[in-house]
Amino acid sequence: MKYFTLDEFACNHCGELPPNGMNPVLLEKLDELRERIGHPIYITSGYRCPIWNADPQVGGVPNSQHVQGTAADCVCYEVTVDELADLAAEIGFDGIGRYYKKGFVHLDCRSWGT
Repeated sequence: MKYFTLDEFACNHCGELPPNGMNPVLLEKLDELRERIGHPIYITSGYRCPIWNADPQVGGVPNSQHVQGTAADCVCYEVTVDELADLAAEIGFDGIGRYYKKGFVHLDCRSWGT
């Protein structure tokens, strides 16, 4: 990874990463997104352990890509939610959620490996 560290993806509850690590395609695509956008991207939620994902304040769903290590919620303060999401779609993320009220974009690679 060029722009991120694994610590940024650690669970906010237990500080762990998924047993098999974060999906390498996710990490590669996030680096490409950061390179193309030209501004820092902050990971607000990477891996979520099952306990944290089930917490009501998180709002995670049972089959969350976060629990599998294939998702990250991202913020970039220099661009809009739509600009970040649109560029992510160009790069090839196949799970994109736009959260306008909270100002972040959910990105995942649910179709690519483990």
